[in-house]
Amino acid sequence: MGSSSVTRMASGVRYEGRFINPEAYAAYLQGVEHEARSEFSEALSAYLDAHAEDPDSPEIWARIGSTRCSASEPKAGPDAAKAAFERGLAIDSAYYGNYLERARCAERAGNFPSALPDAMAAVARRPDDEAANLLVARSLQALGRNAEARAWLEAYRSYHAATVATERALESARAASSSARPAAPSGEQSASSARSAAFAELRSGRTERARQQAQIELEADPSNADAWIATLVACDALHDDPCFDATISRLQTPSLSPSGTALGYLRELLARRAGVPVTF
Repeated sequence: MGSSSVTRMASGVRYEGRFINPEAYAAYLQGVEHEARSEFSEALSAYLDAHAEDPDSPEIWARIGSTRCSASEPKAGPDAAKAAFERGLAIDSAYYGNYLERARCAERAGNFPSALPDAMAAVARRPDDEAANLLVARSLQALGRNAEARAWLEAYRSYHAATVATERALESARAASSSARPAAPSGEQSASSARSAAFAELRSGRTERARQQAQIELEADPSNADAWIATLVACDALHDDPCFDATISRLQTPSLSPSGTALGYLRELLARRAGVPVTF
């Protein structure tokens, strides 16, 4: 047990981190094995042993909280795990795991108003994490915010290769959004309907074509907020910072508020770049 810096290599990238002694690793791995088998008493004992060897680990508190939650009745889980998650966040509020596990515990209890902000906090700290993004979408759907869940997943999907879990979640969100959407009056556009063809390109993974389409739309109508958001998302996905910076100053006073689809993409974009959960 110690606090000196240790250099590790992962996928060819060098990382500096705390020294963790072998006893802590061994106890932690025993806890993971027991937890995977739903042997929660044994898992908790192993995690507490790991904590005794490595008291500065927020990861261990996340596992202790998860185990205490799983060992309890669903409704009692959040209270049983509360202290562990708070201890982990007190050690390192930038670590995503305690937010994610607390959100999962709230989801298990059916408390989606609590699960959603924690899931979004986890995404803000680790935007690529699939489990956290899917939990955001499930929470939004459980709260009846189907169009937002669909937009969130479409935004996430535009940055990542398809997985079975993401595609199934997106299919479910699209179906729920479509069935819940009321028919728009004649001549009136639905508030959730995107006003940029670029979003279809983003959903299909054609990011460069999405940027070109959005820029064409923005040139034609500098007040098109949807085209502006689509341009920002595409520039960010392409890691084109000059494009992103140039787009920031281009929007004129919007002719219409952004659609629900565009707002979903904007939430994910801001969470990714700002590193904090965003709600509006």
